[in-house]
Amino acid sequence: MRFFIIFLFSFITIFSQTHQIKSIDIASKINGVSIKISSDFILKPTQVTGWFNESTSWYYMTIHQANGDTAFLELTKLVPPIREVEVINTGESLQIAFRMKIPVENFEFYFNDEDSELIAALRFPLSDVISSLEVDQSDLKSSIIYKTRNKPIWLKVLYFAGIGLTTSGLFADEGQNRFNTPIGMGMIVIAYVYENFIFSKKK
Repeated sequence: MRFFIIFLFSFITIFSQTHQIKSIDIASKINGVSIKISSDFILKPTQVTGWFNESTSWYYMTIHQANGDTAFLELTKLVPPIREVEVINTGESLQIAFRMKIPVENFEFYFNDEDSELIAALRFPLSDVISSLEVDQSDLKSSIIYKTRNKPIWLKVLYFAGIGLTTSGLFADEGQNRFNTPIGMGMIVIAYVYENFIFSKKK
C-alpha cells in the first residue's frame, strides 16, 4: 500500500510539471511580426492558443502547462509595431499579451521540436501594410530633401575637388603634380571635419 501511494504521488508530480518559458524574441517583418518563444521542453500544438482583441488592440497567447519568470519576460526588447508586452502566470498556464499598433488579421504557429521553440507569425491587413510603407517612404524622402537642402554646396565641391586632385597625384608621373595628392587629401579631411563636427552641431 505504501509503495502504491509513493508511485501514485510520483506519477502525479511528473505529469503535473509545467514547462518553463525561457525567452521571447520579436522580429518585425514587412507584412507582420514574428515572435519566437523558447522553452525548456518541446511544446505541442494542443498547448498553445491565441486570439486578437480588436477593441483593445491586444494579441493574447496562452501556453498551457507552462510558466516563466514574468518580470524577466516582460523585459523583452520591443520591436514596432508592438508597443508593450505583458506576461501573467495563472498557475496552470502562461499568458503572454502584446499590445499592437497595427491590428492582427490572422496568425499561425510553427513548432520547432529540435530547438524547443515556438514561432508565432502575426500577419497584418494588406491595406495597413501598404499605408505603413507609404508613410515610411514619405518620411525617408522628407529626410533626404531636408539634408540635401541644408548641406552647403561648397562641401560637395570640396569633396569632388579633393578626390580629383588625390587621384591625379597618385597616377601622375614622377616629379609631376607631386603636391596634388597631399592637397587633395587635405581638402577631403577639411570637408569631412566640417560636415561631421561643425556643420552637424549647428543643426
